[in-house]
Amino acid sequence: MIDDEVVWELQTHRQGARSQVVLTGELDLDSAPSLLTAVVEELAAGANEVIVDLSGLVFIDSSGLGTLVGCWRRAKNAGAALTVANPGEDVRTTLEITGLDQILPITSGAVAN
Repeated sequence: MIDDEVVWELQTHRQGARSQVVLTGELDLDSAPSLLTAVVEELAAGANEVIVDLSGLVFIDSSGLGTLVGCWRRAKNAGAALTVANPGEDVRTTLEITGLDQILPITSGAVAN
């Protein structure tokens, strides 16, 4: 393992009907399916609000971007809200360049759970 390699990690935290999915590492072709699976599982478990916390994300590629949009659509179709929270500077720039900041609800700052 390379010293500067960031390990992918996904954690979910649920409080009532609110779920927080915290991502660490890189959201790419290899890791994106696990995000979609986690969001679908949270929605199936009754979450009406899903927060995808990107504060630990260091990189996102087109697969990750597409998955975020897919998660948002799944939540919308389920009558739930999905918010993208705390993207770092590089990830936020990618969201802005692609125009996804105009589609996805994005917040910065503390996310209470």
